[in-house]
Amino acid sequence: MKVLIVDGYNAIHKIPEIDALSDDSLEDARAAITDMAKEYQRRVGGVSEVFVVFDGKDEYRGLSYNKPNQVFSGTGQGDREVIALAQDKSNKFHVIVASDDNRVGNSSRAAGATVITIAEFYSAASKRKR
Repeated sequence: MKVLIVDGYNAIHKIPEIDALSDDSLEDARAAITDMAKEYQRRVGGVSEVFVVFDGKDEYRGLSYNKPNQVFSGTGQGDREVIALAQDKSNKFHVIVASDDNRVGNSSRAAGATVITIAEFYSAASKRKR
C-alpha cells in the first residue's frame, strides 16, 4: 500500500487557483489542497493514507482541527514534519511525497520515498477519466 504526503503550503502556492483562494481565506486554500490530495488518492488508487502537512503555530502542533488528513507542525517546522512522516511511514508503506522543495525532496528520497513535483501531483489529481 501507498501513503501520500503533501507539502501543504508549497503545493498551495504552486497551484494558481488554490493560491488565489489563500488571498481571501487560508482555511479555504488548505481545504482545497486537502480535497485535491484525496482526489489524487481516489484517481491513482492503492493509496491507503493521505497527509497534508502545514506549518502551524507552536500551540497548534499536532492538532488537526478535526480536519482529517491535515497535520500542523510547529512554527517553521513543516519541512521537518514532512520528512519525519516520510521516514516513519516508509518502514511499512511505499511513500509518495509531493513537494517542489529541494530539501524536502532530497531528504524524503533518502528515506526511501518517491518524490513527485507539485505539477505531477496536480496533473494526477485533476485528470479526467476517459
